[in-house]
Amino acid sequence: MPRITIDQTNFTAGEISPKVFGRVDVSRYQNGAESLENCVVNIHGGAQRRDGTLFVAAAKYTTHKSRLIPFVFSRTQAYMLEFGHLYVRFYLASGGQIVSGGVPYELPSPYTEDQVQVLDFAQGADTLLIFHENVPTYSLRRLASDSWTLQPAPFSVIPFDETGHRFATTLTLSDKTIGPGRTATAGTGVFFATDVGRRITAQGSGLAMITAYTNATTVTIEVQEGFGSTALSANAWLLEDTPQGSITPSAQKPVGTPVNLDFGAGVSGWRPEDVGKFVDINGGLVQITSFTSNTSVAGVIKKELTATVAAPANSWVLNGPVWNANDGYPRCGAFYEQRLIAAGSPRYPQTIWGSRTAIYFDFTQGTDDDEGFSFTLPATGEINPINRMTSSNVLIPFTNGAEFTLYGGVEKPLTPTNPQCKARSAFGTSDIKPVKIGTEILFVQRAGKKVRAVSYDPDTYSYKAPDLTVLAEHITRAGLKEIAYQQEPRSVLWGVRNDGVMTTLTFDRDEGVTAWTPQTTDGLYESVATLPNPDGNETWAIVQRTINGATKRYIERFDPTYYTDCAIKGTSALPTDVWAGLAHLEGKTVQVKADGTYVGEFTVIGGSVTLPRTASAVEIGLKFESRIKFLRPEIQTGEGSAQGNAMSTSEVTPLFLGTTGCLVDTGDLDPNYVEIEIPFRHFGEGLLDLPPDVVDGFDTIGVLGWQRGEAPLTLLQDQPYPFHVLALVRKFTVNS
Repeated sequence: MPRITIDQTNFTAGEISPKVFGRVDVSRYQNGAESLENCVVNIHGGAQRRDGTLFVAAAKYTTHKSRLIPFVFSRTQAYMLEFGHLYVRFYLASGGQIVSGGVPYELPSPYTEDQVQVLDFAQGADTLLIFHENVPTYSLRRLASDSWTLQPAPFSVIPFDETGHRFATTLTLSDKTIGPGRTATAGTGVFFATDVGRRITAQGSGLAMITAYTNATTVTIEVQEGFGSTALSANAWLLEDTPQGSITPSAQKPVGTPVNLDFGAGVSGWRPEDVGKFVDINGGLVQITSFTSNTSVAGVIKKELTATVAAPANSWVLNGPVWNANDGYPRCGAFYEQRLIAAGSPRYPQTIWGSRTAIYFDFTQGTDDDEGFSFTLPATGEINPINRMTSSNVLIPFTNGAEFTLYGGVEKPLTPTNPQCKARSAFGTSDIKPVKIGTEILFVQRAGKKVRAVSYDPDTYSYKAPDLTVLAEHITRAGLKEIAYQQEPRSVLWGVRNDGVMTTLTFDRDEGVTAWTPQTTDGLYESVATLPNPDGNETWAIVQRTINGATKRYIERFDPTYYTDCAIKGTSALPTDVWAGLAHLEGKTVQVKADGTYVGEFTVIGGSVTLPRTASAVEIGLKFESRIKFLRPEIQTGEGSAQGNAMSTSEVTPLFLGTTGCLVDTGDLDPNYVEIEIPFRHFGEGLLDLPPDVVDGFDTIGVLGWQRGEAPLTLLQDQPYPFHVLALVRKFTVNS
C-alpha cells in the first residue's frame, strides 16, 4: 500500500476530453485537468479565474441578435461596433457607448439580423470595407468619434467579365431535352439576329446554342444540356457571350476621348442595359456611357486602341460588371501587397479579383504589373465557394473544401501574369473569419467543431494544418460561430459556441501551450471581439440574459479588476448602504464586494440593493464559479499502474499566486458533505473589517476518502476574489 507524493506543475494541456481519460500514457495528460470551468490557463502554466465583465450598455434590440466588429485605426485609436438589424452603433475602446444629442450615436445599415452574422470585413486606415454576397460592398468611414459614414464603396471600376444579358421576361422551350431544332419563345421581344451563336443558360441546369433567328421573340436552339423545365421564369435565364457582329470604333486614342461603337446600318446588337459595360476591342478598352440605338452606342476610351478598323465577331468582347444584384457580390475581402482583394460571389464562387496597385477601388484589368486581375482557383474536383481570405506572406483563400495559397512567386509581388495558386490542404473552412497568431493562421473547420492552425513547414517545404482540438474535442463539440484573438496580456483565442458557452484557447507554440477551457455565465454568449488598448488587448461580448423574466441583450467588457459578471462599480465620498444603478439586473441575485470585502448575495429591487453595513466602494454583479477538477493521478508502483486501484488522498498542497479564498471538494458521496475551505485568515490583531489576505505560496489541507479507481479532487472559487493556482502537490495512497 504505497503512499506517493506527486506534483502537477502546470495546466498547459488545458481541459482534457473524457475520450482521453484513459490515455495516461499521453504526456499531456499529466498537464491537463478534467474541468477548468471559468478559468484561463496562463502561458507560464497556472490556471487563473477568468476576468469578470463590466456592463457597458444594452443592445438596441432585445428580440434581434447583433454582432461585435472591431474598428482599429491604430493601437491607440480603436472602436467597437455593434452591428444589428439594419443599424450600427459605436463604442470607445476601454470606454462606453458613443452618444450624440443624449442618445446613442447610430447609423442605418443595409444588413439584416441574419446577414450580420456572416459579414466579412477588411480594414485599411480609417475605412472598413464590409462584404456580403447579397449586398453591395459597403464602406464605413470614421470622420470623428461621433461622426461616421456608411455608404456603398466608391468603386471607380469594378471587375468585369463576359456576363451576357439577363431579361425580365419568361422563356418557353418547345422541348427541354437534348437535341437540335427546338424553339425558344420569349414573353417580349428581346432577341437580335446577332444573337445567333450565343448560348442560353438557366439557373440550376440547362444549356442551349442559338442556331437561327426567327423574330424578336423566337429563335431556334440546339439543347446541349437538358433543362429542368420548358418554362423558364423571368430573370432565371441568361443570354451568354457577346453579340455576334462586327463593330467599328470612331476613335483610337488618347484615354478619355469620346468614341462611338457602331454595328453598321440595319444591324442591331446593342441594348439599353449595356450602358456602363466595357468593350474590349482592338487591344484597347472602351466604357459605354450612353445608348443611342440598337446599332450604336457612345463611350469613352479607358485604354488606347491600336486601330479604328472594324472588329469582326469573336474578336471583341462585351464585358459587364460581375458584381450586381443578379449575380451577387463578393463574399469576402482582404488587403494584400497594396491591393484590395475580393472573392467568392454567388455566380463566381471560386474567383478572386484584385484591384490596381495602391488604387483600391479601381479593378481595371490588364496585363501590366500594376493593373487589376481576376483568377479562378485551380480545379480540385469540387466547386466550393471561397468563404474567407487572410493575408500573410501569401494570400490564403479558404473554401468549404480546401485551403489555398496565392502569391506571385519567390520574392515577387502578385501581378496579372504570374499567379501561383495551389491547394495546400483539404479540410474545408466555415464562414468564421480566421485569425493570425504569430506565424500561424487559425481557422474553424467546415463543421465548426475543430480549430486548425495553418503554417509553413520549412522541413517538408509544405503547409500543415494540425487540429488544435484533438485532446479537447468536447469543448467545441457544440460548434463555434465566432472567434477573436487577444494577444495581450496573454495569448488567448476566444470563441462563442452555438449553445452560448464561451471557449478560450491559450496558445503559444514556442512554449508548447495548447489549453482549452470553457467559460459560462448566467446567460448565453452571442458574440465576441477584441480591441487593442494601452495595456494590451481587451475582450468584449454580447450576452443574452434573462432579467425579470424578459430577454435582454447586453454589451459587456471583460476586465481583470472585476470578479463578477455584468457588473458595476461605485464609489461614495460618504459611506452608504444603498447602492443604485442596477436597473439592468432588476430582480437578479447579485454578489456584492464592499470596500474589498465580500458581504454576500442580495436581490436587486427597484434598481438598487441595500447592504447590512455602509461602504465607500462596491462591486456588484452576477456570480460565476471557477473550478479546477483534477484528473485521476497516474504513477507506476511496484505492482504496476495505479489505475483501477483504490485511492485515497490524504493531503493536498496547492501553490497559489495572488489568491484569496479556495474550497476543496474531494467528491465525497455523503449527501451532507460540505466542501473544505482552505483558511486564508489566521488569528492576530487588526483583522476585523479588513479585506481577506491575498496568498502567494503553498497552503496545505488534509483530506481523506477511499474510492475504487478514483481520487477525485476539485479546487473552486465561488466568491468575487482572485484565484490563481500554479501547481498542486498531492499525497495519496494506492491500495490494490
